[in-house]
Amino acid sequence: EIYLPIAQVNIDIFLLLFVSLIVGDLSGLFGVGGGFLMTPFLIFMGIPPVYAVPNEVNNILATSVSGSLTHWYKKTLDYKMGLMIVAGGVVGTSLGIMSFTYFSGIGKISLIISLLYMYLLAIVGTLMLIEFIREKNRLKSKNSKKKLHEHNWLQGLPLRMRFHKSKLYESALTPILLGLVVGFVAAMMGIGGAFLMVPAMIYIVGMPVKLIPGTSLFVTIFISAIVTVLHAFNYGSIDLYLVLPLILGSIVGVQLGQKVGQFLDSTELKSLFAMLLLCVAV
Repeated sequence: EIYLPIAQVNIDIFLLLFVSLIVGDLSGLFGVGGGFLMTPFLIFMGIPPVYAVPNEVNNILATSVSGSLTHWYKKTLDYKMGLMIVAGGVVGTSLGIMSFTYFSGIGKISLIISLLYMYLLAIVGTLMLIEFIREKNRLKSKNSKKKLHEHNWLQGLPLRMRFHKSKLYESALTPILLGLVVGFVAAMMGIGGAFLMVPAMIYIVGMPVKLIPGTSLFVTIFISAIVTVLHAFNYGSIDLYLVLPLILGSIVGVQLGQKVGQFLDSTELKSLFAMLLLCVAV
């Protein structure tokens, strides 16, 4: 066991490395930061939520840099879309930190974090599973050729622009609003927000599935960096004895996950991701 001087608890170093390796593997597979898995695990290991949240965000920053570099070499990320989401994420992150400070002040932050995890993961996982079943039914039925994506009212908002990489022409407000929600959730829950961002990119923004993991990780770099800095300056809660083993296991895991993901099709990935979210919510 090692002693964490900031969180003031003892933790098994080998268990920490093993769990971070598994979570990193899943991060690489699904194109998410892995915080929605790792933060609850840290809390189960006895680390108070006030310390689990900012330290896992720090870990997400490292794994996202590692993962997005791979997608950059493969040219499977949309910079323009990513930067629009980041613009909204800056505002959302600031609102999230203010809310975190308020709930910490009244002593309710642990309860709020638990409730956010339970409800958000359950809702997003259920919606993704329903959409997966619909997609399977559409493939079985002998309908005409399916569109690349369905248009919704959000895409028809003002300030429309062309996203050449994703072959989309829609409102810039759609990714900006998505970033605002993701930034708020990231600051409150200690995640990169990708578990919300990935399904939203598929079903709301309408991006091609092959560009989503890389773009998601690209956005996560900026959002998790902002959250880390704000938590470090506001609370002094970053514990390097905890962060370094997390980063080591996660970076190895994320590279393994990306290799495994090459052998699965997009429909399988979406269904597995939905079931994973529901399992963590339970």
